[in-house]
Amino acid sequence: MCYPIRLFVLALFVILFAGLVLCTAGANQESSPDIEQSFLKAKQAYLENNLNRAATYINDGAAYMKNQAQKASSKAKHSLNESARELEELAVDVKQGLVSSPKKIEDAFARAHLALASNEHVRATKSWSQKKYDQAGEALQSANEHVEKSLSWAGGKIEKGMTDTMTKSNELAAKLKQKGASVSEEAGKTLRDIGSSIEDFKKRISR
Repeated sequence: MCYPIRLFVLALFVILFAGLVLCTAGANQESSPDIEQSFLKAKQAYLENNLNRAATYINDGAAYMKNQAQKASSKAKHSLNESARELEELAVDVKQGLVSSPKKIEDAFARAHLALASNEHVRATKSWSQKKYDQAGEALQSANEHVEKSLSWAGGKIEKGMTDTMTKSNELAAKLKQKGASVSEEAGKTLRDIGSSIEDFKKRISR
């Protein structure tokens, strides 16, 4: 009688342990740093003159960019790695007290979001060409969000042409996820337009 009971207890322990591992992994995944949160915390710490903490958050952003670069296509990889290097250099300067204005930090964050937008745009275009319309819609929505955050950090006035393109892009992202192939004809032009807008804005805020 004791042997089956011991087996049952051992099996129960294994199941509980496996569940704990999965829960921990899930928690780690959910708590993985969102780059915008890192950027917001970095700026706040800088404004509070907590330079070490600000540098830590900026380095978190650099690590995120490197991680995205590893998964990116060759077309987007360069911009992501370039942004990661800029953030690492910025973290050093902030820590040493060499950054006299938050504008330098804000511009670096704007460029980072634009690099991420470009990467998501590449993903959206590739998914659309492969007729994976739902994935294209999700990637395009992500690209739009990064563009909006980049514009916010850059602090510049949004031109009407850019506003119109963003509106159409957001509408297309929603349609691709809901209707798929039925909107594929209009997707090509809108994807090209948002790609052009990203590149134009990238030139405007380049170092």
